[in-house]
Amino acid sequence: MRHIGPLEGGPTHAQSYGRPSAARTSGCELPRSSGSVYREVGCAAMPAPRYAHPIGVSLGDMVPPERIGERARELEQLGFSHLMIPEDYFYEPALVCTTLALGATESVPIGTSIVSGMVRHPAVLAMEIAGISRAFPGRFRPGIGLGLPEWLRQMGFMPGKPVAALRESVGAIRRLLAGETVTLRGTHFSLDEIAITHPATEHVPIAMGVSGPMLLRLAGELADTTLFAASAGVEYFRFGRERVERGLAKAGRPNDAMSYSTIALTCVDRDGAAARDALRPMLGGFLAEFGVNTMTDAYGISDELAAMIERGGEQVVAEEMPDEWLEDLTLTGSPDEVVAKIRWWLDAGLDSICIFNPDPELEERTIALVASDVIPNL
Repeated sequence: MRHIGPLEGGPTHAQSYGRPSAARTSGCELPRSSGSVYREVGCAAMPAPRYAHPIGVSLGDMVPPERIGERARELEQLGFSHLMIPEDYFYEPALVCTTLALGATESVPIGTSIVSGMVRHPAVLAMEIAGISRAFPGRFRPGIGLGLPEWLRQMGFMPGKPVAALRESVGAIRRLLAGETVTLRGTHFSLDEIAITHPATEHVPIAMGVSGPMLLRLAGELADTTLFAASAGVEYFRFGRERVERGLAKAGRPNDAMSYSTIALTCVDRDGAAARDALRPMLGGFLAEFGVNTMTDAYGISDELAAMIERGGEQVVAEEMPDEWLEDLTLTGSPDEVVAKIRWWLDAGLDSICIFNPDPELEERTIALVASDVIPNL
């Protein structure tokens, strides 16, 4: 269940559609001095993307590629408003699987959560995003982030300056999608008069999956959606929005130009206590694996969590963590209880939530109950 973790990895404790080349036709001066390359149409910011209702599904990364289309079709027929496909290295090729899922479904928007902006050159990633968006107009929701440092180090892609590197990646991708010819001599990437032959023919809303304060501010400058890491809770959603809004202000963008999403570790059962019992070891394992970070700081549990991990890792965390952690950081309980929790999260500033459970049997039961008893009651 690694893809529900902190989207950029390591601890940070205490720390309008149809515009093929808007950059050339809007008449707006691009505010490059501030580092922002967010595109505007007629100098009016693009509205943040929205879904038919807030609840989607994050497909598990153990679904083999040949089953992705079938699975996506089932979820669309159940009425989920959007789907996300993770790119956890070295499980699923998210852009391939997203294309398969889009081809197997009728209208549901599908995105990536997330592809690392470090492992593909921005020109290559922009070419791939543009191609998918042209093949499935209005439905592709690419999500880009840094990626977990341990995976980046395995491949030799961990940047020395992560914020600068992700700014270069997403900024160049936006300009290439808009039809520009881009030259860049950056700290991490270089582009020498590169233009993609088939740029996007519509505005492609980009999500940035980030968690630390500096990257949250960067998302405010560059993204259409900020994807918060899972199991973060309301305190972190508020913390994150505040940092994103600083980035929005820096780029001269209104607050309503941004939407906010997360992936939620979810277990629903008509017996709420049974759902909690089933999810407790999963949350314990997640918290033990990723340890102290920005989210645990915001929630105020870092010292307590660190002590549990020191005493015995995953088992101790699962056994000793207070019930409140399970209630606050996950969507678990009976259908009515989960409806109330979702409303709480939405009131805290989220626009959409993708549910996820790493156990196939629990996932099937949860998805069925969310479709039948939760979504209709939101």
